[in-house]
Amino acid sequence: MPPVIFNTVWYLPSENTWTDFNLLAFRDTGRLVVDADSLEFTGGKTHLVIRDVRRVTQGKQGRDFINNWVKVEYGDGLSAFFADGSLLGWGGLLGGTGAIYAALQGLVK
Repeated sequence: MPPVIFNTVWYLPSENTWTDFNLLAFRDTGRLVVDADSLEFTGGKTHLVIRDVRRVTQGKQGRDFINNWVKVEYGDGLSAFFADGSLLGWGGLLGGTGAIYAALQGLVK
């Protein structure tokens, strides 16, 4: 299976709460590559490789009540959040985050 690549993805290392005082809905923007047994996110500030995916869910998170996010739970209680950031965030509302969710479903062990 060839890798699935998403070029403009928003990333959060944890849920974005009101107490974080983060004005943006995301912490980093970058490229997400989903392979047969791992995902790799490379952003401006973050490089993350996840191989041990336990669970993948999709829905609202934190204070972002507009965009859906994909929550990836991995390792020993760790999590990461991803959303389609293309078209200034409109790509997620047009189905892009759903495509990320579908691609990540195959990684659940």
